[in-house]
Amino acid sequence: MNFHDYYKTLNQEFKEYLEILTPVFPRFLIPFIETKTMMRLKDIGYFCGMDYANKSIYNFKFYLSSLDHSISTALMVWGSTFDEEATLAALFHDASSPALRHVIDYLNDDHVNQESTEKNLKNTLIKDKKLIDLLNLHKYDINKISDFKSFSIVDSKRPKLCADRLDGIFLSSLVWAKNIELPEIRKIYDNIIIKRNENNEEEYSFIDIIYADRIVELNDFIDTLTHSDEDYLAMTLLSEIVKILIKENFIKYEDLYILTDKEIFDIINKALKNEDVKVLYKMFTKMDSNICFLRKPIKKRVIDPLILENRYSKY
Repeated sequence: MNFHDYYKTLNQEFKEYLEILTPVFPRFLIPFIETKTMMRLKDIGYFCGMDYANKSIYNFKFYLSSLDHSISTALMVWGSTFDEEATLAALFHDASSPALRHVIDYLNDDHVNQESTEKNLKNTLIKDKKLIDLLNLHKYDINKISDFKSFSIVDSKRPKLCADRLDGIFLSSLVWAKNIELPEIRKIYDNIIIKRNENNEEEYSFIDIIYADRIVELNDFIDTLTHSDEDYLAMTLLSEIVKILIKENFIKYEDLYILTDKEIFDIINKALKNEDVKVLYKMFTKMDSNICFLRKPIKKRVIDPLILENRYSKY
């Protein structure tokens, strides 16, 4: 699929969100978006396969893909830095994601950090000849771009605020929590500048405390959603289904980094002859609130943004 055809499929509200991040789409990104590696992400949902769960619990405003998030993160970096390498690092930061995203971290018993699925990004990129040819043509350094964590504005440790984190707050609030609209996103985004933090790293900072307060409020609500019994149960059930698929040789673990969400669910439907899969899938789609289960500690989504020179929590 080319970029034009992909763009036509996007929700209008998401298109308007992209225009908030940068009014002029950087054309140099388009050939990279059209590579096989990136286009696979359009069929991997941002919300970890929950598009297939009970609609009364996961009533998303519209479908949001990992590719959508990758592009909006890249546009956020571009709109605030005009740095081509940092922008490409942002675009590729999720390129090695497996199908179902953080469900596979649950499968790997990595509930707290949720980083077990971050396979070597460089190894993923070098398998895509078109992508590598593009990097070489424009003399971009693959070692630098694939090390996206070296760009603090793209990714940084919590509680700092980076593009990946800020974009996630905006999109999760807009599409999942539905407690923000585009005009407010624009106001918040327009109040953000880049400053050097206490570690001399570039970090997004707020000019006014009122906007820092609002972004913390939005983040905390998302944290509440991801810590809810319903979300924990749905993520756990789907991870258990995948575990059975692997055990019963319906798929190999490595296939998760090749397949898409739809392909995984097509396999699940074929595997319903397995009684355990059938029971778990029914639980996943029905989400009976009377189900009893044990919980493990999971990732705490804490942020402590800068307000010019100081941390929010110091106010």
